[in-house]
Amino acid sequence: MIKKMAIVGGTHGNEFTGVYLLEKLKQELSIEQVEIDYLLANPKAFNAVKRYIDRDLNRCFKLEDLANTDLIGYENQRAKELNQWLGPKGNAKTDFIIDLHTSTAPMGINLVLIKADPFHLRLVDYVQQRLDDVTITWEDLPDHHFLMSIADKHMLIEVGATPQGVLRQDVFEKTEATVHCIAEFIELYNGNKLPKPSDSVEVYKYFDVAYLPQNKQGETIGMVHKNIQDRDFLPLKKGEPIFKLFNGKQIYYNGEDCYISFINEAAYYDEKKAFSMSKKILIDIKI
Repeated sequence: MIKKMAIVGGTHGNEFTGVYLLEKLKQELSIEQVEIDYLLANPKAFNAVKRYIDRDLNRCFKLEDLANTDLIGYENQRAKELNQWLGPKGNAKTDFIIDLHTSTAPMGINLVLIKADPFHLRLVDYVQQRLDDVTITWEDLPDHHFLMSIADKHMLIEVGATPQGVLRQDVFEKTEATVHCIAEFIELYNGNKLPKPSDSVEVYKYFDVAYLPQNKQGETIGMVHKNIQDRDFLPLKKGEPIFKLFNGKQIYYNGEDCYISFINEAAYYDEKKAFSMSKKILIDIKI
């Protein structure tokens, strides 16, 4: 049973939707027999309208990093504070965490899995059956670095497209509807009243990342090709142009056929990431 949950916004300080939605949810959301904490994760980055101050906060929650007292910087310290408040990871006092994010890519509503067990599969299936434009992604790591990994049960909501540091009504309302849908699921789950799920759920499982073209000095020498711009969760085939160099030349995709997302995501320019690559798989939902 889920008795205590947290809804987190502002893990990335320039993703405003989650921050402002927290205030609205405080006034209107309630789940029977569930205590809800509302938490601004990275206030310093939010006030600076930056994704992070020293390090991406959503990369700070591996167990080894949380235990490493030599790691310095604001986000490393903030991660330890959040782990103490919500966790500790591995034995958390918080049963369920919702982490609210936005993307500059037109992803619609993206639910991010880091576990593909029956609970989480039933949850994403429940939302997908009730809301439009919902995709499900899965990043399978043994010890995940996401904030939500503090709790045993969790969900990251990523909605786009919206610019950084901006509120868009459509993105705000899609995020709000998703939170309410998850809250409805939790209430039914606690009461053992969940409806029968689908037989299986379609998931985009990440396997690689493509980087912007660079010279030997690490300087960017091209951009994402218009051929793939805004094609999130659509297939990419070998031989398609993916980059246009500043000198006019084109670079073509030479890998295995896949699906792409986070295409030209502004948040990833600091790491020169161009897009993520996934395989689309069907996972059986076992009750």
